[in-house]
Amino acid sequence: MKHQVITLPEHHEHYPCLWLSECGKYRIIRCCDNIQYIFQRWREPKWRSLSYHVEYDSLVGRWGSIVYGLQLGGLNMSSCMG
Repeated sequence: MKHQVITLPEHHEHYPCLWLSECGKYRIIRCCDNIQYIFQRWREPKWRSLSYHVEYDSLVGRWGSIVYGLQLGGLNMSSCMG
């Protein structure tokens, strides 16, 4: 299987995500260099980056109490507050 370089900007609505909340307000992506996780919130007209994490557990530690369903060691669909 051949992988292609992602040419969309990270804030674009069609940039591939690893996780999307059930409410559609939050998502997690990997940066274009595949170095870090980026936690984003949808704000019209684009996704806004809220934090950057090299380790997934760091992301869960920061956002796990706000977005239910983020689990240590893996991605899971969730509901969200607010």
